Amino acid sequence: MNIINKIKEKRLEKGWTQFELAEKSGVPQSTISQIERGNRKYPTHENIMKIVKAMEITVEELEEDSLQASKL
Repeated sequence: MNIINKIKEKRLEKGWTQFELAEKSGVPQSTISQIERGNRKYPTHENIMKIVKAMEITVEELEEDSLQASKL
């Protein structure tokens, strides 16, 4: 599982819609949708940082979760 998939997973764990994450992060909902669908394989560092800050997680958490999932 990659970081992009983890963003969606973490958002759903919080029970947030894409629109709610957009409001909290300042990243447009359309951009969040494109990231989650894989249409933006390389989202900007700025957008990732806004998203993780809004979700109160770290990039390291996303990476760690992704690495653990790949070992299974």
